[in-house]
Amino acid sequence: MRVSRSFKKILSISMALLLSTSVVAAAGTSSETKTNNSSSSNVNSSVSNDEYSLKKAIQYNNVYQLHKNWQIQSSAIATENGTSISKSGYKTDGWFNTTVPNTVMGALIEAGDIEDPFIHDRISRTDESRYNAPWWYRTEFTLPATEQGKKILVNFQGIGYQGDIWVNGTKIADKSEIIGSFRTYELDISDYVTADGKTKNTIAVEVTKSNFGKDFSIYWVDWVPRPTDNNMGLWRDVFITTSDVVTTRNPFVTSKVDPDLSTASLNAYVDLTNYSNSPVSGTVEATIKDPAGAVVTTLSQPVTLSAGAKDQEIAFTADKFNGLKINNPKLWWPIGMGEPNQHTVEFKFTANNKVTDRISQKFGIREVTTEMNVSPSTKTSPPLKDMVQFYVNHKPVLIKAGGYSPTDLYLRRDMDTNIAVVEYLKDMGLNAIRDEGIFFDDRLIDLLDENGLMYMGGWTCCSKWQEPAAYSDADLDIANESLISQLRELRVHPSMIAWMNGSDNPPSYGRSIPTGGSLERGKEVEQSFFDIENRLHWDAYGAIISSGSAKVAELTGTVSGMHMDASYDYAPPAMWFEDMDLGGAFGFTSEAGPGPSIPVIETMKKILPEHALWPYNVGGDNYQQWNFHNARGSFRDLSKFNLAMDNHYGESNSLEEYNIKAQVQQYDSQRAVFEALNANKYTKATGWVQWMLNNAWPGMFWNLFDHYLNPNGSYFGAKKGNEPLHIMFDYASNEVKVLNSTNKDYSGLKAKVQVYNIDSKKVYDKEIKNLAVTPDGASAAVGGEPKQVGYQTINFNGKIEKANGITVVDKITEADLQVSPTYFIRLELRDAKDNLVSINSYAQTTKKDLVRYQNHSWNFTPQDQFADFTQLQQLGQVELQIEGKPKTINTGHEQTITYTVKNKGNSIAYAVFAKIKKGVNGELVAPVKMEDNYFMLLPGEKRTLSATYNLADLGNATPVVEVNSYNNLTSKNKPMPTTANLAFGKTATASTTQGTANTPDKALDTTMYTKWQSSTNATTGADPQWFMVDFGGPTKFDRTIIRWDYANYARNMVLEGSDDGVNWEPIYNGTNLNGSSVSDLQFDSVTKRYMRITMSGKRPAGPQIGPGGTGNGVIGLGATPASTSFNIASFEVYSQPVSLNTIQEKLEKYIAKNEVRSPLTNQLGNSLEQAIHHEENGHRDQAINSLNDFLKHMNNEAHRDKISAQAKEKLKADIEDLLKEWK
Repeated sequence: MRVSRSFKKILSISMALLLSTSVVAAAGTSSETKTNNSSSSNVNSSVSNDEYSLKKAIQYNNVYQLHKNWQIQSSAIATENGTSISKSGYKTDGWFNTTVPNTVMGALIEAGDIEDPFIHDRISRTDESRYNAPWWYRTEFTLPATEQGKKILVNFQGIGYQGDIWVNGTKIADKSEIIGSFRTYELDISDYVTADGKTKNTIAVEVTKSNFGKDFSIYWVDWVPRPTDNNMGLWRDVFITTSDVVTTRNPFVTSKVDPDLSTASLNAYVDLTNYSNSPVSGTVEATIKDPAGAVVTTLSQPVTLSAGAKDQEIAFTADKFNGLKINNPKLWWPIGMGEPNQHTVEFKFTANNKVTDRISQKFGIREVTTEMNVSPSTKTSPPLKDMVQFYVNHKPVLIKAGGYSPTDLYLRRDMDTNIAVVEYLKDMGLNAIRDEGIFFDDRLIDLLDENGLMYMGGWTCCSKWQEPAAYSDADLDIANESLISQLRELRVHPSMIAWMNGSDNPPSYGRSIPTGGSLERGKEVEQSFFDIENRLHWDAYGAIISSGSAKVAELTGTVSGMHMDASYDYAPPAMWFEDMDLGGAFGFTSEAGPGPSIPVIETMKKILPEHALWPYNVGGDNYQQWNFHNARGSFRDLSKFNLAMDNHYGESNSLEEYNIKAQVQQYDSQRAVFEALNANKYTKATGWVQWMLNNAWPGMFWNLFDHYLNPNGSYFGAKKGNEPLHIMFDYASNEVKVLNSTNKDYSGLKAKVQVYNIDSKKVYDKEIKNLAVTPDGASAAVGGEPKQVGYQTINFNGKIEKANGITVVDKITEADLQVSPTYFIRLELRDAKDNLVSINSYAQTTKKDLVRYQNHSWNFTPQDQFADFTQLQQLGQVELQIEGKPKTINTGHEQTITYTVKNKGNSIAYAVFAKIKKGVNGELVAPVKMEDNYFMLLPGEKRTLSATYNLADLGNATPVVEVNSYNNLTSKNKPMPTTANLAFGKTATASTTQGTANTPDKALDTTMYTKWQSSTNATTGADPQWFMVDFGGPTKFDRTIIRWDYANYARNMVLEGSDDGVNWEPIYNGTNLNGSSVSDLQFDSVTKRYMRITMSGKRPAGPQIGPGGTGNGVIGLGATPASTSFNIASFEVYSQPVSLNTIQEKLEKYIAKNEVRSPLTNQLGNSLEQAIHHEENGHRDQAINSLNDFLKHMNNEAHRDKISAQAKEKLKADIEDLLKEWK
């Protein structure tokens, strides 16, 4: 994305504007400006300027960036040969201007030739044939006369996928050599260019796209639609370097740190290449400087290079050079553990008293090691007993990572977006990213280095990269060269802690051999990778992980210590705590998460067509437009997430209601992921890679913030769960814990644990004083035995017995409390000075999520039962007030706005959230770091919070704070009953049944996993279909709840009752217009032995989008067929106990329907209100008298025409039942 950067102070004034159920308040005029001179480890990444720059980790001596002044055109249009196109003066009329790096589609989008493809389904309508022909990239440049006579080399850091390269009319490289998206190339163009400061030189590159998934190219798996051009183009940097005949390249420093951290021993390496036809003798000098720029040591050694020597490595090792033993080193530490100090090393080669070339590298003195400890899992297929534990400088590190995706599907780079990603990582308490095989922008990794954030890289899954057992010799050459190129690029970064030779499989995995492949070939490939990693000293620098899975690498007989056996789709909070075998936060999880992550409503309205915004699950274009912005393959729809949401919170009746429920559901699950991880640290869990951190386009799956950098509920859940000093509730043990993820020791802490019912009444209140919590850390692992894995020796089967930084402060026993079906846990933690350091709230239910672990699959674990949060519908609307005017303070390029939100209502305000906008009704300000969101406010409570954003992103607008809550955006329906299900275990029959397993009784059992399914046959399964319950005798009921198997619901429902199963009377006629997976049918009570529902209106088909397709690598979306059956997972029948409140509700309903009219309305209402008043005050006899008065008024012949027969019958029956119960 492209963000305009203009630095202007906010000077305008706006008054607070109070809206009906939300509050909008603008900042006042007083803006204090401060200068940020911080130099701490939590570097506040500055806003970038508009000038392009190469990565900072390596600095060349003389470099000329070929970033601007490029043009592109299809070879189908520019039909001349490369000789003509690469000559000065060639006419480029009709070509598209661009910059490099850029893919073809990225360039065309920026040139305005392609309309924003991220909106609606536009990607599906892009012309794929346009990219079948190669495309030309062409640039002209001049070189100063000072470069004449030097070695002039052009560097291509990434070409997708093949390239023919021409310079000034001469072809210097052919696509048979230039092949592979992840290879780097340095080509000698000295004889083909002129350096006189005047002559225009021309480079032209004809690029050919890859065969997506079949070549060694960029592969997007199931994350996004495939980029139509397969990311063809010059997608990474192109630059020219000049030097004498000997060049210095590939600097690298490794370090070993003594356990007491007193000394570090360094090895420093540089490669020399001799471009002359004669041997060259000279001296290599290495100078190391500390983070302040002071020289630590200068070393040198004589070298003789043979003619044409290529990449000859020169080593300076600590065992030969005492200057490489550094006392009291300033170490590079991960964030939260210390400062990410960076040193520099400069290598220069001198011959004949002349420096031929020099190169410098930033590096961190740090030592990364691993061990394979015993996890809590007993699963053997795959074996999950091993979990990799990372150590940096001998200190254990709990890896809390996000699965990183390039921030743009077309690989358009943007430094401001890189900065936002890093700031968001820090704000959420994450300390690492995992990059699955795209290696998008080295400048992002520079930022990771500077901020102490860790990086794990490696090859991608599900493509040619996952088929090493079938590699030809030519394939292996490309793979090896790709590995060499990427390790050389990445090993200069201290943040780089691990390289993964495979993603889903190790190269020598024996159970998934591609056609034509062999296990022996897989072993050869893995050994080749090990040899390269050893030759490049990677095994002395970081971890080598065989894959992200727990599959055995046959070459070594070991597993990686990672697994991906949790979930990729929705899972309830309890699962992350409860299960240590089939889905919880245990071991080292290389990729997992709760699946869908719905963006804020503003983004939904931006990316979806207006006509398809609501509802979703109704087939047609609505269904497909939403799905187009989901993931692909098994994750192409929101069925699992929405099934849980409908059952958790009840039917949504608008996009606004859907969105707030989605934010709450994903907040709760995402918070639980990291709370479980942190509570299980070191002894049960060693790392988690959240799948995913971000999206390359506007998606609704796998992200913690959306493509436009708007944080959502997932973001704030992750942030809450990763608070440095945090108080939390453990879903499995019911304990309240204080977690310390810092390296500080805390004492004198004070915790408060409270429980509130839905009516805001407190039912539990406990304060724990003088708490202490130790710094983060762990005891040393005990036991185990060393094993050789490649060239590394790793200890296996050890165990960490104790994790530090965890204090249990209380336990909440629900059974001991008088809680409502939905209640709230409120936790607070204060420091020794009574400052609030952590506040955390949970909505809890007496009906729990029950996960069906025995049916866990690779991507999802179903549930037997869903927690019931529908009592949240009883929360009254609340007036949220922003007290006074928000205040702003400018600090450098940023502005912080501070605002105070107060709950002026009588109900708990649940999931209160704020948004910062560019003026009233303006767009959201993004990126934005908000202190807290989706929090709880008690009646009368207020909180002062802040949000920070870039002034440039605000532009000339006045910042406005808008607040709202769950209470104000959701329907006010009856909560689900808590009484017995009258249909449970009774006899069920149906019009038809599909197969032998999905019988009618399955809808009346204890689990939602089983179901009744009507016939899918077009004839026997045609509408209508019916489902019947025999209660075994006359049964009174007034409510039926149908829990559908999501897609297979009925749009139209007719409910009937019968005494004999033959003669039927209508009870209810209803529709399911929103496609909800829960139908809640409420009606006046009846007494019948049989109940029958007749269903019609199956979910319609959804049309194909673009060229269709359902799996990986498609630009469209296949049609969704119409549902062919009705599936009922649970059919429930209830009779609500009669009470004064239910009688009042029924009276109000009849009055609203004009079935009770004045003056009887007032008489009945007054009598009922008196009865309620007397009952509440303990005067039962007087309440009975008032109810008898009610009956007298209703039976008065003078009022016969003021009440319908049905209303009279039902009200009379209820009052007589209540009086009978009271007596």
